[in-house]
Amino acid sequence: MSSATKSQNILQLIRNRELNDHIRTKYALKSNMDYKCISKLGLLAQLKRHGETVNCLQWNESGSILASSDDDHQVILWDPFLQKVKTTLTTLHHDSIYSVKFIPGCNDNIVVTGSGDWSSHTYNVTTGQKLSSCICSQGIINRLAVANDSPGLYWCASEDGCISQHDMRMSHECATEKSKTTLVTIYGNLGEKIEAKCLDINQLRTEQLAVGANDQYVRLYDRRMIQSLSSFNMNYHSKYDSNVVNNTLQYFVPGHMHSNDNETKKYIITYLTFNPDGKELLANYGCECVYLYNLVNRADNAFFNIPKVTKVPRENIEGSSTDLIDSHVPVPYLILPNNVLQLKLKANYLFEKEDYTAAILLYNEALNIHECGELFSNRAAAYIKRKWHGDLYAALKDCVTALKLEPYHMEAHFQLAVSLFQLDKLKDSKMYLDQFTMIYPSYKTSAAYKCLYSDLLNALSNNKDKFDGKKLIESLDSKSNVLDVLHIEQAQKTTFEKYFRNQAKDYHRRYNGHINFFTDSKEANYFGSRNQFIVAGSDEGLFFVWDKNTEKNLLILKGDNCIVNCIQPHPSDFLLATSGLDMEVKLWSPLADEKYDVDNTITIINDNSQRRFMQDGPDTIDMAT
Repeated sequence: MSSATKSQNILQLIRNRELNDHIRTKYALKSNMDYKCISKLGLLAQLKRHGETVNCLQWNESGSILASSDDDHQVILWDPFLQKVKTTLTTLHHDSIYSVKFIPGCNDNIVVTGSGDWSSHTYNVTTGQKLSSCICSQGIINRLAVANDSPGLYWCASEDGCISQHDMRMSHECATEKSKTTLVTIYGNLGEKIEAKCLDINQLRTEQLAVGANDQYVRLYDRRMIQSLSSFNMNYHSKYDSNVVNNTLQYFVPGHMHSNDNETKKYIITYLTFNPDGKELLANYGCECVYLYNLVNRADNAFFNIPKVTKVPRENIEGSSTDLIDSHVPVPYLILPNNVLQLKLKANYLFEKEDYTAAILLYNEALNIHECGELFSNRAAAYIKRKWHGDLYAALKDCVTALKLEPYHMEAHFQLAVSLFQLDKLKDSKMYLDQFTMIYPSYKTSAAYKCLYSDLLNALSNNKDKFDGKKLIESLDSKSNVLDVLHIEQAQKTTFEKYFRNQAKDYHRRYNGHINFFTDSKEANYFGSRNQFIVAGSDEGLFFVWDKNTEKNLLILKGDNCIVNCIQPHPSDFLLATSGLDMEVKLWSPLADEKYDVDNTITIINDNSQRRFMQDGPDTIDMAT
C-alpha cells in the first residue's frame, strides 16, 4: 500500500471503496486490524454440531456465513457472530466431504461439495435440493476452487491427477464426456500421473490457476492458453516461442528441492493460495516449510545468479577483483541507519552466543528496513551455522544477493565458497575459493580459509562430489536445446516435465517451525489488513502465526487436541476459524485478558525444525499417541 493511501482518512477510504470494488475488504480490515491484536488472539467460541471430524472450512464472500463439512456427509452453515447454525445440509455423498465452496453470483444460496466418493455436487442451501452432480473423476475430490467473476463455474483437483472445470448450468454425460471437463492432467518426473492435492484461482486475475500435487512443484497456468499445452505435448510440429510457453505455464520450487535423478525424498503440497492482491502465492509443503513465491518479481534459482569467474585477475591489489561477467559497478560503503545498526549489533552478539535462530530473525528485521550486502552476508553465515534443512541453500541465495548489491564484499565471496562446499558442489566451491584468494591474497593466512581449503581438498580426493553445480547451471541454462527437441515424435511427458522443471522459479520467503507430517490437507493462509501475517496449521494440535516480511513467529496457539488442518481468516474482520480432528469449529479473536498462546515457543520451533528433517514423516496417523 502506498504512503499516500496509508495517510488517507476514513472518508477518503470509503470513497475509494466505492470506486474500486477490489479494495473494499482491505479497507474494512484497515479500520480494525493491528499488530497489537495478534498478542491478544484467543479462543472466542467453539461451534459444536458435527458428529465427525471437520474436514474443511469456507467463508462466504462477505464473511456473514461460515460453511463446514465433515466425515458424516454434512455441510453446516453457521452465523459466526451469533455462533448458531443457520442451515444443515445432509448431502447425498457416500464418503467424507473434503471441500466446500459458495458458487459466486448466487447470493450464497448455492454451494458445491467435493467428496471421497469421487463426485462433486451442487446444492440449493434454502431447499437442500441437489442441483447437479459430476462423477467424472477417477479418485477423491481433494479441493475445489471458484472465481468471483465466473458465476456457475467451479474447478476440481482430484486424486486421478486431473484438474477439471465444471459449469453447473450445463449438463453432460460423465461416462462419455470426461474429456470436456478436464482442463489439464498432472504428471510426475517419469511421465506418470500424480495426485492433484490442491488448487486456487487468482481472484484479481482469474485466468491464473495454481495447482499443487504430490511433488514439490507449484504449477501456475493461464487458463486461456492451456489448449496450447496440449499441442506442445502431443501434436505441434514446429519450434515453440519460449515466451508464449512460459506465459502459459510456470513452475515454482524452492531451489534446494529441485529434483535430480538421485532424489529420494518425497514431497507433497498440502495447500496453496494467492494473496488477496494476487501478487503472491503461498504453499504449504508436507514434511517441509511454508513458502511464499513472488509472482511479480519471480526469482531464479540461485545457481543461475552466481557471478561467473574469468581466469585472469586484475592487479594483485587487496580489494581488487577478477573480471566478473555482467558484474555491477562497485558501490561505495554505506553507513547503516541507526536502527538497522542496532539490530545488526544485537544479531552479531546472538551469533557469537550461537543462538543462530534469534540472530537470523534480527537480520530479517534489519533487512526488512534496509538491504545491504553486509546484512545478507551475516545472515548467510548464521544459516550455515544453524544447518536446518534448506538453510544451506538459503545461505547461497543470500551470498548471491549480497554480491549483486556489493560485488566486492569480501565476506560474501568467502561465504559463497563455504555454502557451495556445504551443498556438496565441491568443484564450484574450489573454483570460487580460488577466485577469492586472487582477490584477497592476504586472507590465505586466516584460520577460516585454511580450514575450508583443507576440508575441500579432502572431499575432492575422496571423490565425494555428489553433483556438479556447474553442470546444473549448464543444464538449466540450455533452454534452446530443450526447445529444439519439442517435435511430435520426441515430445513425451518426461520431456514436457523436464522443460518446465528446469525453468522453475525460486521462493521469496520461508516460514519455519510448524510440523506437517500426519495429514495431507494442512492449510496456510494470509491474515491481516495488508496481508502482513501468515497462519498455518500444525501437528501437535497447534497453529502458528508469522510476520510475513521478517518470517518471525509471533504466536503459537493450541487449536486442537491432535492436529490443526484448516485455518481460514475472515474476509474483513480480525477473526480466524480453525478445525482439526476434533468434532468442532473454533473461532479466534482478540480477547481482553485471557492468555491462550503456548509457552516455550522458541523451544517448540527449534525442536520441530530439527525433528522435521530427521525423518520423512509417518504414513499414517497413530490416534493412540
